[in-house]
Amino acid sequence: MALTNDDKQWIKEAIVEGVNGALETIVLPRFDAVEADISELKRDVSGLKEDVSVLKEDVSKLKEDVSGLKEDVFSLKNDMREVKSRLDSVESDIREVKDRLNGIESEMREVKNRLGRVEGELQALTNDIEEIYDVIYSKPNKTLMSASFAKMSSKEKLLVINEELLKIAKDTGVVLPR
Repeated sequence: MALTNDDKQWIKEAIVEGVNGALETIVLPRFDAVEADISELKRDVSGLKEDVSVLKEDVSKLKEDVSGLKEDVFSLKNDMREVKSRLDSVESDIREVKDRLNGIESEMREVKNRLGRVEGELQALTNDIEEIYDVIYSKPNKTLMSASFAKMSSKEKLLVINEELLKIAKDTGVVLPR
């Protein structure tokens, strides 16, 4: 049997209606779901773009902060070099002062030794003078007790006393300093 044009038209319409129905039943809900997913993805991408924009701003600020920190670190390094240089200078000065102090201590020991010797010599002289004084005043010296001595000038008296002192020192074996 041969199909007429009406039959062909009817089959064609039936197929188109079936395909349209199938499309509406099967494909359109999937397209709707895909469109919903795409809308959601667009919203997510838009949110991500905003987040990326904020992150870019944050990264830009961080770069500025890091740049500032680099400058601060550079400045601190320079300051530390200067502090180290000054510390080295202070240490050198301290070593120099220590060397000078050691020299002064050595000189002080030498001065103390000399002073000890001078004190010993002074004590010996004091003892000698005391002995001479005892000798002079233990025996009355006729020359010093005479009336003519009392009439002498101070200069003459000193010369006589010196002469008597030299005699006594010679008699007792004492050597007087000159």
